[in-house]
Amino acid sequence: MLRTNLFIIALLLIIFTSITHAQPQLTKIAIVGLVHSHCWGFVTKLNDMHQRGDLIEVVGVSDDNQELREYIKTLMPGVPVYDSYARMLDEKKPEVVWSFVENDRHLEVTKACAARKIHVMFEKPMSATYDEARQMQAVAKQAGIQLMVNYQMAWWPENYTAHEVATRGDIGNVWRVRSVIGHGGPGNFEPGSIKQKYFLKWLKDESRGGGALIDFTCYGAKWALWYLGLPKTVYAITTHTRPQEYPSNTNATVLMSYGDNKVAITEGSWDLPRSFYDVEVFGNKGSVAMKYPKTLELIIGTEKKPLELGTLEGARAEPIRYFVDCIRNNKPVAGVVAGDFNVNVMQIVEAAKRSAASGKPVSLPLK
Repeated sequence: MLRTNLFIIALLLIIFTSITHAQPQLTKIAIVGLVHSHCWGFVTKLNDMHQRGDLIEVVGVSDDNQELREYIKTLMPGVPVYDSYARMLDEKKPEVVWSFVENDRHLEVTKACAARKIHVMFEKPMSATYDEARQMQAVAKQAGIQLMVNYQMAWWPENYTAHEVATRGDIGNVWRVRSVIGHGGPGNFEPGSIKQKYFLKWLKDESRGGGALIDFTCYGAKWALWYLGLPKTVYAITTHTRPQEYPSNTNATVLMSYGDNKVAITEGSWDLPRSFYDVEVFGNKGSVAMKYPKTLELIIGTEKKPLELGTLEGARAEPIRYFVDCIRNNKPVAGVVAGDFNVNVMQIVEAAKRSAASGKPVSLPLK
């Protein structure tokens, strides 16, 4: 009888162990800051994944503002909420941080994560300044952590289809990239809501990494860098068309010259009648144009041919799955969301800021 009972216990242990090992391990993620408006869509997504036990476990959320802490409790019930992200990181020991703090605090959060060997992801832009971006990348590399900068179009399949069309020669030799990014202003989205209240506090302040130039021309700088590389000179102008609403610049036009008859032009604005996330890439045989929302065309002469947008599969389809996949499989974050790539995006943006301030072209690499 004893032998039979021992056999049953051993069998149950084997079954329990097998079931435990068969269950996928959840990656512990913490959210640091809630003052970037992009966070709200991702909070919904993360909470859904968390509740379903899908890939991640949200172990905590932190923000400095009590009003936001109370609000997030209604969106992520049961998730611990902290007023100190340092205490949360020490107590919850997440593997990943997704941070939605002010642009000028990205370096601070990177250092805190690096000290604890926590991988970290930010919303674009990488930082408020080029110097901060360089420091972030250096700190992350020294600590051996992954650093990612999220752009929404990094998960749009048409973004990669356009790049493939251009790089395989369908439009000839690429020599010009022109982009327009903008909308009617950040204050137009859910005006007066708690989601906008703390976001606009810093986004209107150029000293904190706010203003239309850094907010939107980072997209155009990304495309220019992706298609043509780092320019040799940058010239920029800014305007203030809505000073009663925004003390910062509301429009920026940036010209990037490559010295070999190649050029990139990007326009970023908080004063447009509708949303634009458009880029057109020109070669000596034609162009490929990606227009928001979900439009892709190959243009040869006067003929416009609609193109299939393409697909992104698995981890390539969304930011959190991609970041976790890189971490679990020890693969470096690559492409337009990589830290080293975005250091150069910030170099272009920094040159544009200096040019707009001085009225003169600025040479790259920056000194």
